[in-house]
Amino acid sequence: MKKVITLLLAALMLMLGTAFAETTSLEDMYNGFLNAVSSEYAYQLAYELSTNPAYMNSTTHGGRQAGSDAEHAAAEYLYQEMLAMGLEDVEKVAADCDRWQFNGASFTVNGEDYPIYTYATAATPAEGLTAEVVYVGQGTMWDYDGVDVKDKIVLVDINQRDNWWITYPMLEAEYQGAAAILAANIGGFAQVADDALNSQDICGPTSIPTCSIGVADSLKLRAMMEEGTVTGTLIVDNEVEIGTGVTYNIMGKIKGKSSDHQILVGGHYDMHFFGFQDDNCAVGLVLAMAKAMKESGYQPENDIVFCLHGAEEWGSSYTQFDWTVGAWEMINHVHPEWVGKTLAFINFELPAYEFDSYTTTYSAPEMFSMLRYFADEYAYSPEPVGCFADGVLTEGYQTYTYSDDFSYYKAGVPSTVNGFLLQKDMETVFPFYIDYYHTQYDTPDTYNDAVMKFNIQYYGAMAMYIDQTPALYLDFTAQADRLLAAVSEETMAQAGADVEAYRAALEQFSAAASAMKEKVVSVNEDYAQAREAGDEQKMAELRETGKALTAQNLAVFAYAQKHLLGLMYERPIVPHEAPQENIELCEAIIASLEEGDVAKVVDEYAWTVNNVLEWYAMYFSPAVIAIQDDMNWGEGNQDNLYWGTDINFDKADVDDATRSLFIRYDEQGGDFSEEIAIYKAAIEVEQSRLADHAAQETAAMSELAEMLK
Repeated sequence: MKKVITLLLAALMLMLGTAFAETTSLEDMYNGFLNAVSSEYAYQLAYELSTNPAYMNSTTHGGRQAGSDAEHAAAEYLYQEMLAMGLEDVEKVAADCDRWQFNGASFTVNGEDYPIYTYATAATPAEGLTAEVVYVGQGTMWDYDGVDVKDKIVLVDINQRDNWWITYPMLEAEYQGAAAILAANIGGFAQVADDALNSQDICGPTSIPTCSIGVADSLKLRAMMEEGTVTGTLIVDNEVEIGTGVTYNIMGKIKGKSSDHQILVGGHYDMHFFGFQDDNCAVGLVLAMAKAMKESGYQPENDIVFCLHGAEEWGSSYTQFDWTVGAWEMINHVHPEWVGKTLAFINFELPAYEFDSYTTTYSAPEMFSMLRYFADEYAYSPEPVGCFADGVLTEGYQTYTYSDDFSYYKAGVPSTVNGFLLQKDMETVFPFYIDYYHTQYDTPDTYNDAVMKFNIQYYGAMAMYIDQTPALYLDFTAQADRLLAAVSEETMAQAGADVEAYRAALEQFSAAASAMKEKVVSVNEDYAQAREAGDEQKMAELRETGKALTAQNLAVFAYAQKHLLGLMYERPIVPHEAPQENIELCEAIIASLEEGDVAKVVDEYAWTVNNVLEWYAMYFSPAVIAIQDDMNWGEGNQDNLYWGTDINFDKADVDDATRSLFIRYDEQGGDFSEEIAIYKAAIEVEQSRLADHAAQETAAMSELAEMLK
């Protein structure tokens, strides 16, 4: 019965004649846009960006990295494309980044070439690095026991999904004295073929030359090692320059009747390998949407800004938060005034691939109701044709940290991105990421025209819906639900938090949020009725009322993210959840240790403290973990955290206990009093943090309730 009632009413209004001319006009707006959409244009633009050597740094390896010559060339191409289609105020907006240009690499053994791809790490000398190659398993500190790797090239196996990011074996190799590291993806990523290469952001310092090698080639090298010493020559032509790079965000707009507010539509144009889906298809989609709006003659109420961001895949060295740098710079340093002005940022990643039989939209929680209404009830919401047979799921999916929209969301802009990464359980990635993501196999062969066309039409219509709605439909009851779900009353009370005050503030906030939601819905419903009746005066009055509510709610939204959005590693949380979670884990560890069950502690609990950072402490040297900690919490690195600034959690100090328990895994009936003491001390610190966060959140909820009045 989806949208049936709405469509019947619309049909009835049309039959009633000229009194409903405004409804017909609205229908014409949407139909004009939908009919003007050209998925072929989107495809051709993506194809050009992913195949033309002018827009990649290496003809054999591809790549268009942050601040590189290829990124600058692509920026100019996109700038000219925006000008050609008639967008206004077109700019190449400069933003700071660390510069990375990968010009090519090779690895040869006995005259035979083994294809490789690099990370944003050090280069070799121009003549290359010739050294013995040594296999060291997974590259943990335990794998180096008794192995001499001084000035050698180490070969490791890696699974960056189930085990650890490349940062850790890279730093361990450097610490152990290796000259370079080659990593074969035995799982997690690049599983499409045994010659697949892979590259991710590095989340670390420049360190030593670090490259991906195919699994088949890795196995061949290991077989050769069994016969004797293997010597190889590694050449990595990498330019990684700290603090001197410039990336460009290319923007143009369709001006609205008013420029008080705007809608932002975007994607990123830097890439690994040839990046057809990630993210050249998004670039094609964004410009295809702009082109269709221009050609259909759509006159928006608000400015619609199309922005293609640079430096998304990587943009800074020595930080845990080294991606979406171009977007972060845009909203924080270049256009901070966009907070409070931007009604929504509609972002795109890999938008021409059918990940499953359904699709979703990830967003800020406050947008869940709007997205549900648009997909399930709004008369002009397009349906998938030839793809996504189960339609658009609308249960509400909070945006994660893996795309540009999170930088805007954290800054205070309501943001969305198409459902490109996580399945509906919001835990399991789609198979695309295990097979194709960031490999040389991300090519035009993956293209699905029906998906591309649907995404252009669906999100273009969504932008128009937001534009045509007088009061931005933000629903803060979803924020209240998020806070409620994060409360563990017993743990909070034991920490000394004022749970009663927290509950009271949450109820006050929830009530105010419900009242505001009713106001927004009422204004928008009245506006729709006035439009149907052709009452232009009433429409003008309601649009002014809606504009005031929108300004109020955008301020509330920004305040809510500043005070109620936290991070635990890469996971968005309510700030108090970090110490609360650590306390409960430490208590479970102590209880098991008191029973002498150290294996259970290691297998089930110890590695999950600090949002799995303790997993790395089990396997890598304290010197490596010290670098990780300095990147996150070092006093001298706090201006290098980007979207983690001010919202990163504080680490519980339990590393010594973690390592000790891992070593003592097989002990039966041992004395674990020293480890228990470490966990008890950590609980005391975490309880103080929990009480502080609870008090701050209580005050924030009370302030939000006042702001919503």
